[in-house]
Amino acid sequence: MKRILLLICLYLILWIILKETVVYNQTDSLWSVYTTVSLVREGNLDIDEYYDLFPKAFYANLTKYKAHTYNYYPYGVSILALPHIWIINQWYKWKDKDLQEKVISSSTINLEKSISSSLLSIATCFFFVLAFHITNSISKSLFLVFLFSFCTLIFSVLSRGLWQHTGSILLLSIALYCILQKRQTLLILSALPLFFTYIIRPTNILPVFFLGLIVIYQLKSKSVYFLGLGLSILIIFFSVNFSNFGSITHPYYDFRKVNGSETFYEALLGNLFSPARGLFIYSPIFLFSLYGIYLKKKNEALLPLDYALFFIIIFHWLLVSRNLNWWGGHCYGYRLLSDLIPFFMYYLIFFIKYNKIKSYVFAIFIITVLVSFYINFKGAQYMETYLWNLSPDNIDTNPSRNWNWKDTPFMR
Repeated sequence: MKRILLLICLYLILWIILKETVVYNQTDSLWSVYTTVSLVREGNLDIDEYYDLFPKAFYANLTKYKAHTYNYYPYGVSILALPHIWIINQWYKWKDKDLQEKVISSSTINLEKSISSSLLSIATCFFFVLAFHITNSISKSLFLVFLFSFCTLIFSVLSRGLWQHTGSILLLSIALYCILQKRQTLLILSALPLFFTYIIRPTNILPVFFLGLIVIYQLKSKSVYFLGLGLSILIIFFSVNFSNFGSITHPYYDFRKVNGSETFYEALLGNLFSPARGLFIYSPIFLFSLYGIYLKKKNEALLPLDYALFFIIIFHWLLVSRNLNWWGGHCYGYRLLSDLIPFFMYYLIFFIKYNKIKSYVFAIFIITVLVSFYINFKGAQYMETYLWNLSPDNIDTNPSRNWNWKDTPFMR
């Protein structure tokens, strides 16, 4: 009972902090809430009723099929938002109001930020339980929760709007929790969050494959149930796509977009160390995730799961680095690598578990914690950090700005 109360308090505190910070970021996620409202009110994915709400500049985020208009981006995160929108819709009905009138007459920015903050607060609760399972320490687990929530892009980007990455982090955290419990029922049920991540974002085919192999290895003959659940999700996904788009694949799932061979080597370096988009610049705490792997090997043993997560990280990094738009458009920090946050944090657990607090290594780590928090606090609290994408000129037309150390987003 005490643990449940702790999780409820943890969820509420995180949700309030995340949603009350100043910055919002509604670019690619613009039509996500409208899709959810359409699902709740009309039971369909099309957003024909909202097509004329915005200037034509926003139509690039839409796709059409048989005279119907849809969000161009995957609808998985809109499905995750269904419970929130359903509750809000019931509340409006009870107050004799119309939710559709509300989303038509005013911006959905605050609603989007509130939902994304809620989803990420749930993800953090799962991460807390996962961390406690490994460390058996409440204090260490709460410290790791702070790192997870406030020293990564969860704070500065992913809670600012209903991004695909928001859903990825939630479901990957749940899947990782289920796999680490090593209980047969949870291993089988891990298929639900794991395979659904592919509906959230196509790059999640990597964790589906590698983590799926781990579960199959652990379940052995019982893996047929795991595969049955996973394939059922994919069959539904393909059927919905065929019904709405005339193809079993979603329009966004076109891997020809990751053909940026001309910028590949620049992107490999930029995704890790660019002053505008570098993973180890915006969350330098993740440098110690690498040390966490060493400490786990030294004090325990590296398991197949550890190798699987490492391969996911490497292949995801290679995949997104082949994107011509490797900096992720108008955003803040390492957005295209942000789906990997649960995996980097998993390795970081072992650094916190085994490293001696009084060591000089831990002192250096605390410095990276302060830097990570400062940079992500800036992204969550100051809109100037996002306006950097447009000033002095558009980052998409002048990507060389990604390497300008004299004018970084977090210095604005």
